[in-house]
Amino acid sequence: MSAPARQVHTFCRICEPGCGLLATVDSGRVVGLRPDPDHPVHRGFSCHKGPHYLDVHSDPDRVDHPLRRVGTGGRRAGDFVRVSWDEAVRDIAGRLGEIRDKHGRNALAVYQGNPSAFNGLYYANAARIARGFDTRMRFSAGTQDTSAKYAASEAVYGASMAHPIPDLLHTHYFLCLGSNPQVSHMTLIHISDPMAKLRAIARRGGTVLFVNPRRIESSTPETGDVLLITPDTDFYFLAGLLHEIVFRIGFDRAAVERHARGIEELLAFVSRYPVERVAGVTGISAATIARVADEFCAAPSASIYMATGVNQGRLGTLAYWMLTMVSLFSGNLGRRGGNIYSRGVADVVQNSRRRRADPFFDGPFGEIRTVGGDLPAAMLPDFIEQADDPIRALIVVSGNPLLSIGGGDRLRRALESLDLIVTVDLYRTVTGEIGDYILPATDWLEREDINFLNTMGVAMEPYVQYTPAVVEPVGERRDDWWILSRIQQEMGTPSLLDDPEDGPLAAVDAVLREADLTVETLKTKPCQTEVLPEAVPSDVFDIAVQHDDGLIDCCPDLFRRSFDDAERVLEGLVAEPDDQLKLITRRTHFMVNSWLHNIPVLKQGVHQDNPVWMNPDDMRRRDLVDGDDVTVRSRHGAVPAVVVGDDTLRDGVVAMTHGWGQGRARGLNVARRHPGVNVNQLAPTGAAGYDPLSNQSHLTGINVEVVRRRQRSGVANITEYF
Repeated sequence: MSAPARQVHTFCRICEPGCGLLATVDSGRVVGLRPDPDHPVHRGFSCHKGPHYLDVHSDPDRVDHPLRRVGTGGRRAGDFVRVSWDEAVRDIAGRLGEIRDKHGRNALAVYQGNPSAFNGLYYANAARIARGFDTRMRFSAGTQDTSAKYAASEAVYGASMAHPIPDLLHTHYFLCLGSNPQVSHMTLIHISDPMAKLRAIARRGGTVLFVNPRRIESSTPETGDVLLITPDTDFYFLAGLLHEIVFRIGFDRAAVERHARGIEELLAFVSRYPVERVAGVTGISAATIARVADEFCAAPSASIYMATGVNQGRLGTLAYWMLTMVSLFSGNLGRRGGNIYSRGVADVVQNSRRRRADPFFDGPFGEIRTVGGDLPAAMLPDFIEQADDPIRALIVVSGNPLLSIGGGDRLRRALESLDLIVTVDLYRTVTGEIGDYILPATDWLEREDINFLNTMGVAMEPYVQYTPAVVEPVGERRDDWWILSRIQQEMGTPSLLDDPEDGPLAAVDAVLREADLTVETLKTKPCQTEVLPEAVPSDVFDIAVQHDDGLIDCCPDLFRRSFDDAERVLEGLVAEPDDQLKLITRRTHFMVNSWLHNIPVLKQGVHQDNPVWMNPDDMRRRDLVDGDDVTVRSRHGAVPAVVVGDDTLRDGVVAMTHGWGQGRARGLNVARRHPGVNVNQLAPTGAAGYDPLSNQSHLTGINVEVVRRRQRSGVANITEYF
């Protein structure tokens, strides 16, 4: 008789809530994955993506063994064959040694994708692993989604990991910009069931207000309304809001001076942006901005938040600065119900302290900086193509830069010129398809882990959870940290594999000790979870601020580099024609970035592809109807698409989804049948493709035109899914 099925408490690692899940294991296989009703924080909630991850885990298209490209004739010639781990790492290490001997230490680049941030053992050791490769050429998906916030916090608070979060459990007014919590569950904040928290605000008589170019799914009668803003103008909205607070409503100067410096310099800057000046470009009237300022300041407590839809604009760093100042000058920073710093399991800010006031250095393309150690990914092709000190080898860790970075065609040509590409992933991605090695990684059901990222600094409901490997890895899959450490070991570099007593869990235990915990004690807890003390509002000032004088910098000198840019962008917006279309990124329930594309159940209706969503009024002006084949064109590229009407979009706004373009992924059979198009081909690349303050790529609010190519048949089949 076979043993009965067993239940294993684990958690999702797709996005930041890290929802508790319960895995059913039978005969060594995961046969079920569902929300964990016993979890002390999530209490049986997760979105559909967590349970559907079982389809990724069981996908026959997963890579099970190290693969090496054989054959000659360029990146598209030959195919992959199975090799042993020893053979793979010896060859990779040998080739890396030859490349570095010939071209120097910076001939090797490393690109780290988004999933690695949710891989606790890897994340806890990421800095050590990166140092082992001894290269300055480090890139990550962070410069596509969050680096604007890191750079702004480093300047304002003195630490890149200082991110006071909205106290959604107590706030009376929540102003949310550029985020769609129902779909993406928010970033740089960890909270269970965010939509339930928003409904609770409304039920207790509070206000939720979204600022977005689209009437998003999160806006319901039970939550709150949307102010429809023109894309890439959030900085001006926030500057106008702050102008109303500091010059008309008034603020408690003595209270601000206790915690901050540079007040007069800030006021001088903000004086440039009265509501009458910014209303036209934002598309939100001066009276409405003034009303929001009044409501925000009159509420018993008010909190404010922005996410990817703002970060990815041209002025995302300055926008986060303005957001912080709105919270500070309205009296809501460090206040219950306002924006607070949540310590969690340990103080993360000390390790992210600003090293110097001016982080810029002279590089091959002029002044440049790193953010969290990362160079701007928008410059990756430039670093490959430069004549002196070029990148010649690339290791990609759980990422897909061909679909994540702007200017896909140029990047492809640059990558195809490299001497060596190694990808560490679950699948043969489109980036892997032009590589030399594809190394099979474990997924999060096959490795022990801890919710490391979400335990420090951004948790509204702080807790720490351990999970064992739910099942043994299939084939020869290995953890990311092990794969990179094994390559380093073969290169003769000290690695995590050298000392079993100093393995990947040692870094985790070092952090847990600050909360009098260890991994071993977590294993004995219900759901392997310890609930931590709730955030103390005053910790914003007592812990998060890391400047030597203990004061928030209201007007960092660093930001002066972009003051002229703010004026230039404003002048450009004013000069645009009335019928200018602007492209935004639309998140959906059916994918996450460039993954989950190979799950058949998520290929539903119009979401089987990547249409261009368009306001019906804009369609009529261009004589377009649902199902028309169109070309979407920017200054930087063009892509084909099918147009679909969407009356939730503001006039003049079109939307497509980031992460599509899987047509060349021969190892992804479902995704290849529904490849969609890579919208990032419309984004700028190189020096014009990112915010120099933060290395943040410009991926939203891009000026485009949409023109019909030919009428598509079967329009009814497109529209029936609405």
